[in-house]
Amino acid sequence: MIVNLIRHWFFGHYTLRATRRAVKQLLRDQRPAASRRERRATLKRIAAEANRHRRQDASIATDPPSTGHLEWTSWMLAAYHELLNDFDNEQAFIDALGIKMETAHGTPLILFVLDRLMKQFHGNPKRAAKVFEILLQQYGNFFAWDIQADENGMTCTITRCWYFHFFQTHGVPRLTTCACRLDGLWFNRMDAARHGLQFNHERYTTKGYGSENCIFPIERGGFNSRA
Repeated sequence: MIVNLIRHWFFGHYTLRATRRAVKQLLRDQRPAASRRERRATLKRIAAEANRHRRQDASIATDPPSTGHLEWTSWMLAAYHELLNDFDNEQAFIDALGIKMETAHGTPLILFVLDRLMKQFHGNPKRAAKVFEILLQQYGNFFAWDIQADENGMTCTITRCWYFHFFQTHGVPRLTTCACRLDGLWFNRMDAARHGLQFNHERYTTKGYGSENCIFPIERGGFNSRA
């Protein structure tokens, strides 16, 4: 019960607040001449549409984590519909929102927790695989994955992603990449000397970028226990 409450709180309330901050900053950047009243009215429209999506798509919120997923992705989808015309094209909007999302979610506390978590790897891919397994279980029953690990590294392959399913259902699968950018909060900071492992950016890909599966490749690096 407590674990489910925590999962719903993190994937829903906590992530939703960060998403709102990202959208608010995007709105300020794109409409600098808008008055405070105009911005509030825009945010109210986004919130109202997000609530409609939450009600309409309630059938895919089958457990506490996915209930949380639906809360913040509904806000992203509503912001897409409201602000898309402020940009030259869809990709420009997605890139701009992705940057704001990454900044809003990358708080000092989150980055500290991620660093301490990766420190537990100690250059051991099999240990990292166990950590990934535990973390992925927190994302809910919809996700499906496979993790392969040996002495040289590990590869996590996600074959079913709730976020991609949601955005694909609404005809904007590319919007998934805004969620994908949040993974960069950990893999862009994975340091071989500090964590004993390093992320292979060349092999990385996700469903949001058009691949069949999401691939997270991690390799061993030179570990320095003092780093």
